[in-house]
Amino acid sequence: MKAFSRVLIAAGLVTATIGGGMGLAAWVGQRVWQEEARTGWTAELLHAGVAEGRQELTRLTFPAQGAEFIVWEGASKKNLLYGPARVEGSAIPGGNGNCIIAAHRDTHFRMLRDVRKDQEILLTRDGRVYRYRITGLHIVKAADTRYYGPAATPTLTLVTCYPFSFLGHAPKRYIVQAQLLEPPQSGSPQAFSEPEARSSQY
Repeated sequence: MKAFSRVLIAAGLVTATIGGGMGLAAWVGQRVWQEEARTGWTAELLHAGVAEGRQELTRLTFPAQGAEFIVWEGASKKNLLYGPARVEGSAIPGGNGNCIIAAHRDTHFRMLRDVRKDQEILLTRDGRVYRYRITGLHIVKAADTRYYGPAATPTLTLVTCYPFSFLGHAPKRYIVQAQLLEPPQSGSPQAFSEPEARSSQY
């Protein structure tokens, strides 16, 4: 548990250090993988040096905000640069336990400031759609790991640095927690149009 918590803290510190100059790379990485998802997932991203580690396609969707992201596997510095990343050792989407996804507050997860309790979050993986309902929004100190532990029920935890507009190493973390609503559905959620996605992400 201590080692797992250190991974989350380190991921948070990495999140705080990425500057505006890398923001362009963050969106380029998302667009590359979004196109790859539309045309069929291959290992070419790994060979091209975009991704780090073994990757499986997971789509993170916020219907109320019109935002959609591809989630990388492993919250390394490189993967976090290109998009949200599932913390290694946390539960897989839809599985029992705590699925933890981290991202940068100044790029992909800036939109978390707009989410509200009871809104839905969708995770799509292996052709199944997992629907979660937001149950809690929390602001904690960077060293506070209470939301990173195991969960008895399928739980989704999104984490980014806080405050969103802080310059330098942000002293706190913004946590969004959600619970799985129902058994997974086959298929994919309705895709958002390009203008909707762009207006939400930039």
